[in-house]
Amino acid sequence: MAYSDKQKTEIVNRACEAIAQGEPIRKILKGDDMPSSSTFFSWIEEDIEKAKQYARVLNVRAHLKFDEIDDIVNEDCSYTITDEQGNTITRVDTGKIQHQRLKYDAVKWKIGKMNPKKYGDKIEQEITGKGINIIVNSKEELNDLNSIGKDL
Repeated sequence: MAYSDKQKTEIVNRACEAIAQGEPIRKILKGDDMPSSSTFFSWIEEDIEKAKQYARVLNVRAHLKFDEIDDIVNEDCSYTITDEQGNTITRVDTGKIQHQRLKYDAVKWKIGKMNPKKYGDKIEQEITGKGINIIVNSKEELNDLNSIGKDL
């Protein structure tokens, strides 16, 4: 199907709104009125404004996921029971605690991948040789240095 520029803009705007609400792009593009993922991403690559919009919304999504951590860690893991004498006893649900830990770790990992410079684990490597000391703080910086070395 051929899309007009207006249709492309409307579809990208709808997709970005859904991403900002936390929907995964894979699910968004499965909609009946949506293009294939290859078509959608070719639109993003072809238009600098759409690419900027998409990049901004991905950053927003990472921030929202980061805020989700508060909801996870603040979930109540206790429950109350009443014994035979009518006393109310509060207990901790260890299974729920483990489930929270799993959710926390998954969200933390995910946002670290979404925005590694801001939320990723800080990796520090020191490279030395013939009077040169370089400290690398992330995988991206190390990749940048490696690509520079290949160009020389």
